[in-house]
Amino acid sequence: MPNYRPWVKASLIAAMFVLGFLAVAVIMPMSRICLGRRSQAIEEWIVMQWNATVCQILQLRLQIVGQLDPKAKLIVANHISWLDIIALGSQFPCLFIAKGEVADWPVIGYLAQGIGTLFVKRGDGIQTGATAEMMVWRLRQGRRLLLFPEGTTTRGDSVLRFHSRLFQPAQLASVCVQAVALNYQGESKSEVPFIGEDEFVSHLLNLLRLDSIELNISFCPAIPVGMDRSIMAQTTHKQILDVIKASPSSHSSVASSSKAVSIK
Repeated sequence: MPNYRPWVKASLIAAMFVLGFLAVAVIMPMSRICLGRRSQAIEEWIVMQWNATVCQILQLRLQIVGQLDPKAKLIVANHISWLDIIALGSQFPCLFIAKGEVADWPVIGYLAQGIGTLFVKRGDGIQTGATAEMMVWRLRQGRRLLLFPEGTTTRGDSVLRFHSRLFQPAQLASVCVQAVALNYQGESKSEVPFIGEDEFVSHLLNLLRLDSIELNISFCPAIPVGMDRSIMAQTTHKQILDVIKASPSSHSSVASSSKAVSIK
């Protein structure tokens, strides 16, 4: 008997992109016009609900360990796939930090810009500096930012060096930083990584064929305000690496074997 489930999922995901486009093009701009700054809560709710619905369609099952520290304004995590953003974005309101190329992606780039994503272009010092200033401004406003300090994705069994310069805005804004460890389990551990020359559509279609996707999300203890950016990077890196190493399904690997699809 033919398995129509992937096609049903694909249709629902397509519908979600249409709804996302509608939200970004119509609903959010109208709320800003009518409500001004009060529209922030509505926009955050829309984004979280969109992410949560996509998680349900993909049968993304989350196992949460620990909890988000309400004082933490910069959240940093290891990076495995574009799905990381959907999963974390379903758990708490935040602004995303993404690679500059994402802004040029069809549909996804438009949606990302519409929800206030901040973009970092590698090799463009002026633009990177402007993004860092915007990050400081957003943090001082009390907004929460989500950042992947490795600057690239891995297969999930290693954690690359965290770039300390990405923690500079947190140091300047004097905000609390919290690390989050992501660890996919079972069959999804080999299917979810989005690396090398992977293309979004083909990767998504592969995920649609999975019955479910298992993801462990571990919130590490937040680190106090006032640390130097290098110490922030080293501390959060160690916290995440310790969680990954402690996972029963984790296998050690050489970091250099991970291919790049950089976001920074």
